[in-house]
Amino acid sequence: MSALEFYIVTVAIFGCLNGILALGFNMQFGQAGIVNLAFIVLVAVGAYATAIASVQPASGVFGGTGTYIGGFGWVFPWNMLFGVAATLLFGLLLGGAALLRLRHDYFALCLFAIGVGLQVLVTDYLPLLNGSDGIGGMSAPGQNVLDPSIFQFVFLGISVVALAFVYFIFARVSSSPLGRAMKAVRDDEEAAAAVAKNPWRLKLIAFLLGSLAAGIGGSLQALYVGGWSVQGWGPLENLVLLAAVIVGGRGRNLGALVGSFIVLEGILEATRFLPAIGDPGLLPNLQTIAIGLLILGFLWWRPQGILPEKKERFALPASIGLATASLTRPVPAQAGESERTGKKL
Repeated sequence: MSALEFYIVTVAIFGCLNGILALGFNMQFGQAGIVNLAFIVLVAVGAYATAIASVQPASGVFGGTGTYIGGFGWVFPWNMLFGVAATLLFGLLLGGAALLRLRHDYFALCLFAIGVGLQVLVTDYLPLLNGSDGIGGMSAPGQNVLDPSIFQFVFLGISVVALAFVYFIFARVSSSPLGRAMKAVRDDEEAAAAVAKNPWRLKLIAFLLGSLAAGIGGSLQALYVGGWSVQGWGPLENLVLLAAVIVGGRGRNLGALVGSFIVLEGILEATRFLPAIGDPGLLPNLQTIAIGLLILGFLWWRPQGILPEKKERFALPASIGLATASLTRPVPAQAGESERTGKKL
């Protein structure tokens, strides 16, 4: 495998993993209207949980270097399942408590503050997850026994299967009565509650479905790169996922995939080939500015995104259609009566 082929397969793998994350964020934000500014924290929970389930116990002592909790030494897929289960549990605790008391902007600010606080905790408290160095030394399935070229295609197959699984589940949910109830809560929470829909329960279900995608995506990313650290879940990562959903089309699964490809694989990846200008830290700042301008541009000129959400139309039952037609059909005038006045001529 040439260097170019290796690079293309790597981009395809990250494209699948980023697509899973975009689908999860779209389930929360696009489907149920949950502005989750801590979505990347759910991704980090899945990645860290998979990491501590994969590696051996830490050799250091608390307070020293190379310390972390766990260290179970499990193999695939048990380490990944542990990461997904930990993400769902964390999502249940976080979403269940916050959605019950907070609404809209307050919920978003609360989750953002929780995300920043957890990042500071993980960075400063070394015995928890090894601080800023993170946890490394993980092995993806088949990485140690397969040729690197073959391993790339094997992991690409795993990523494609995971993406197809998440897309299938979310597509079924979106087209079901449950998905339509979520959209009703998104559009008008009070109106949905007036017709006996429980907004808290519907939002919690959407939050957990998004957590499922975050756990799968975070676990596979940690397995592929061989570890995870605090550098992988900064607050600006949420901005990237938000841009992907807005650009692709809020509330539409295919739109989220298209948006993730344009933003994550198009803008962010293509700008890596730009010539170095000035300080090395200038490029990430320019990428953030470009994504912010992209969000503003779409919100101003095309807020529905590239692939707008389809409005469902339902045909009236035959009995209702006949009754409606009979009510709107004009009554014919009797013989010798005027059609306009109904009076006899």
